[in-house]
Amino acid sequence: MGRQAVGLTLCVLALAGCEFGSDSGNAEFIREADTICQRYERQIALIPQPQTFLRDFAVYMRRVVPIARDQNGELRNLEAPGDEAADFQRMITLMDQQLDLWAQAGEQAFAGNDQEAQTTFESSAGPAGEAQRIAGEIGFFSCARPGG
Repeated sequence: MGRQAVGLTLCVLALAGCEFGSDSGNAEFIREADTICQRYERQIALIPQPQTFLRDFAVYMRRVVPIARDQNGELRNLEAPGDEAADFQRMITLMDQQLDLWAQAGEQAFAGNDQEAQTTFESSAGPAGEAQRIAGEIGFFSCARPGG
């Protein structure tokens, strides 16, 4: 169980691992978003990966989720090109939903509810997958993509 859970937490880096392609049609938007994502990727990379599911996972989530929320806040403040604005906002909303589930899973793990935490964390794959799909349509390559 521990190795599987630790492997799942590698998805946390997805939000911070943003690299954007040039297909979005707005180089300034891409450059600004890329700069934001790179800054947060470096912050999250400094946090040691959990070694156990319950306690380490909970502490890891308590450290990572606020950083990822800050990233989403900065991304939300960017002005996306008109034809991409709605999709970009939807992508960020899905990333927020994913973070809500990560925070909930972390608190469940902290309380010792291993199975609930595992289930909640696994349910974050839904919003993550949809955010990944939207990111691909916009022209982003790894933002919101597991293992990105």
